[in-house]
Amino acid sequence: MQALLLLYLFGKKGYKDTTIEEIAEHAQFSKGAIYFYFPSKEHLFHEILKTVFDKVQSFAEEAKNLKGSAREKLKTYAVNIIRFFLTENNYSFHVMMQASMQMESKERELTRKYVIERLREISKILTDIVKTDIKNGKLKNINPNLVIMAFNGMLRDIIYGCITENKVDLKPEEMPDAVIQIIFDGISKNK
Repeated sequence: MQALLLLYLFGKKGYKDTTIEEIAEHAQFSKGAIYFYFPSKEHLFHEILKTVFDKVQSFAEEAKNLKGSAREKLKTYAVNIIRFFLTENNYSFHVMMQASMQMESKERELTRKYVIERLREISKILTDIVKTDIKNGKLKNINPNLVIMAFNGMLRDIIYGCITENKVDLKPEEMPDAVIQIIFDGISKNK
């Protein structure tokens, strides 16, 4: 089954308003075939969510394995994340941010736990990048968890701003440089 199609349906309509009938129709499967592979819409949604998080985590692992400084590695991650969510697959972001909020309380709690665990895994990879440069004396001795929280928060808010058509006066290719400059150089004129 096409993951992009399912991302589109869940991202555009939301979890609650996407029906198994629509999924089957768009995927050109029978409803029974969908249920053969996925016992419920929740299981199908979780598989799609897993696909998105696997992709994001692969970007983090790729960045960590690069040669170079934390600045260069985090910029690579930012470029890949922004490209993925804004140009290649913008419905993925909607799925991550909105769809789980529409689930029933039991489903929502399981999804929330899954999302938190995956975000922790990704943040740990990124935090290790910063820790390495701190250990090697390339960065100040600052809490690397806070650095990555700020970094991820900036990326998330920029992507959200672009997707919701809030005014972001940067082209997608300029955004990673702006985020990296703020994280590593700050906003003060004085050094």
